[in-house]
Amino acid sequence: MRHTNRFSKAFRGTALLVALSGAGSLFWTSQSFAVTIDASATLSFQPAEASQPVPAAASGSTVNPNAKFALSSERIHGDPEIGWKGFLSGLRGFEHFYDPIGQPLYFESPFVNSSLRLLYLHHEFANGSQLQGGHVDVVAAQARIAITERIAIIATKDGYSWLRPGIFNDASEGWNDIALGAKWAFYVDRESDFVATTGARWMLGNGNEQVLMGRSQEISPFISVAKGFDKLHLLGNLTLRLPTDSNKGNRIFQWDLHASYDILPEVLPGLAPVIELHGLHYLSDADRLPFSVGGLDYSNFGSSDVAGSTVIWAGAGARWKLTPNLSVGSTYEFALTNRNADIMDDRVTVDITLTW
Repeated sequence: MRHTNRFSKAFRGTALLVALSGAGSLFWTSQSFAVTIDASATLSFQPAEASQPVPAAASGSTVNPNAKFALSSERIHGDPEIGWKGFLSGLRGFEHFYDPIGQPLYFESPFVNSSLRLLYLHHEFANGSQLQGGHVDVVAAQARIAITERIAIIATKDGYSWLRPGIFNDASEGWNDIALGAKWAFYVDRESDFVATTGARWMLGNGNEQVLMGRSQEISPFISVAKGFDKLHLLGNLTLRLPTDSNKGNRIFQWDLHASYDILPEVLPGLAPVIELHGLHYLSDADRLPFSVGGLDYSNFGSSDVAGSTVIWAGAGARWKLTPNLSVGSTYEFALTNRNADIMDDRVTVDITLTW
């Protein structure tokens, strides 16, 4: 009896294969074939099932796949490495978080990146406060430059103010103080969606006195954290404001909380409602101005009768991330404690942020 011992083997490949059979050779390249060889060395082949394309998410994008955007999820510059790792790009992988909006001068995000943030604030003073009502309008720009993946230089205060409190007969306008600093993300855990950052700012006290700036210089160390829970994102900040001259400025402790939620990521991608809570505690008196109200986060008045007082206010708004390079935000803030005891009645903040 004659027995034929057949065996078969199927494989995929893009390398060059040469197979010999009695009269010659067969070869292919850049294709996938199923190959069958029997005991008589007879060779047959046919194309195998086509390879599946590589998903776009595997293309090397540095944008977190959980991040949602209204217009595009790709960066306009392709995110090239410039100089060394992290320069300009900073800390990638947390694009699904939403930056804080309210209390913009001291509520520092824990994330490290390069950005330009344009700000407008309209702040109302309570009629029953020592300033007797009125308002201030501020336009400003904040800049941040990532030096490495975890270190950034920050410029968080500058701009121009139009001040019109009821206690003054005439409106005033002038330049704001400038504040510069740096921050360091000392703990980063992408798996648990957690970042902790510390840093410090130096306010120069170079602004115009007619808008209640100038005179008082200030050092403000801070710590900021972020924690994600799927679609819920929480941020927090602690800041201690220390005047270089305790006679000209008040010592102040501040804290901030932020919560945002991807409420309809498929219908309105990149849009999240934002709720924030802010607190400020005056720790000392000074003798620069005979006020029983402080400068809140607008300025450090150096008031003579504020030690021990507390101001707490809340904000509600939204941030919309249009692309990884562009977002807009707005919030309405209002006093929760006695609005007549300090300068917070209510405030509207609007920002546009351009991120590298």
